[in-house]
Amino acid sequence: MVKTLDLKHTPITKLFLSYFLPSFISMFVLSTYVIIDGIFVGHGIGQLGLAAIGISIPIFAFFTGIELLFGVGGATLVSMALGASKSYKARIIFSSVIYFTIVFGVLCAILLFIFRRELAINIGADEVLLPLSLEYLNVILLGSVVILTQSILCTFARNDGAPNLAMISFVSGSIINIILNYIFIFIFHWGMFGAALSTILGHFFGLVIILKHFICKDGQLYFIKVFSLNALKKSLISGVSPSMSEFAFGFIIMFMNILLSSLKSQEGIAILGIMMYIGAICFTSILAVSHGLQPIVSYNFGYGNLQRVLKTFKISIIFASLFGIAIYVILYFFTPQVARIFLKEDDLAILDNLILAVKIYFIGYLFLGANTIISSFLQAIGRVKGSMIVSLSHNLLFMLIFLPLFANIFGVIGIWASYPVSLFCAFIVSVVILKIELKGFI
Repeated sequence: MVKTLDLKHTPITKLFLSYFLPSFISMFVLSTYVIIDGIFVGHGIGQLGLAAIGISIPIFAFFTGIELLFGVGGATLVSMALGASKSYKARIIFSSVIYFTIVFGVLCAILLFIFRRELAINIGADEVLLPLSLEYLNVILLGSVVILTQSILCTFARNDGAPNLAMISFVSGSIINIILNYIFIFIFHWGMFGAALSTILGHFFGLVIILKHFICKDGQLYFIKVFSLNALKKSLISGVSPSMSEFAFGFIIMFMNILLSSLKSQEGIAILGIMMYIGAICFTSILAVSHGLQPIVSYNFGYGNLQRVLKTFKISIIFASLFGIAIYVILYFFTPQVARIFLKEDDLAILDNLILAVKIYFIGYLFLGANTIISSFLQAIGRVKGSMIVSLSHNLLFMLIFLPLFANIFGVIGIWASYPVSLFCAFIVSVVILKIELKGFI
């Protein structure tokens, strides 16, 4: 049996690190395999392969949004229930969410698979990228429920005091993914099909590992033969903010791809795909801080210990802000070295434009850490409206203003510049919303 953590009495700094470090390791390894996937695709298939995966990013964002909608929303309510010593209520929420998301995920996957060609075209694939995009999406869409289920179960495991097992699930699956990716692309020469298949099989291996916690009843959460629409509804409401953030991210990436395509810039689409790979590993640290914050804040808020809630928030905001600053400094000076690992020798012509794009786009990370943690904190204490405003501000609202405006005025450079400008404006909104919401319970 995996030892669970005491969220009620363990000193906050120690408790935060106990959640942050396993989450950081699992997210780092997960994003590392995403990076390696990009390296394998870049060297084994080429620049067009990277662009085809970049086209598919909104699909991943869609399923991640579903996981956040019900997973994080349900996990927040579960943690509050456990903090209030209502274990059976927590199991009802957990079981209802899992049953629904599996069925819903399967139905979405089937529907998207049927219309996969139209889907690929509408998210930015042109006649050159369409065959590669479809080869990748054929597998990803059919196996998406595996990715969805593993992710959502790991979220619940963290809230059930088992962050280390969630880490093991992600790390093990990522290692399997990397091994199979190399075999499928470089030995079997399966191209985009192999890249997609290795992703699904890696997540399936991680799913088998995380299921043990709930099937063997290692914690307070396990499956019961109950389904509650009311619990599902409350989970949905609680998870609206983080899910809308992910849905918005997917929409904005799709919008960027469409604008780049309209500017006849396949190079720009490839650059965006590479930046998303770089961003995947850079955002790991900030996301891990958010994962460390949520179970502790939700549990102690449910228990009524506001001092522990606020201390966790302060630690988290410091960590995330420092990570954001460090990420930009590192990328500013080492982008050429990072960029080269994705490109074959005959694709290095885009290197200068890629370096410029990274230096502009990732200025946004100076504000991303604070925005993300403020949104996660408000969601963790049930301030759904405030959390949603913050999330949509830095993922959608300001981007909808600046992205088309800057693209029209400055072209491709304007597309990259719209991101940091939007996040700066969202940071101002985040601080204002936080002050308003804190007055409500301090």
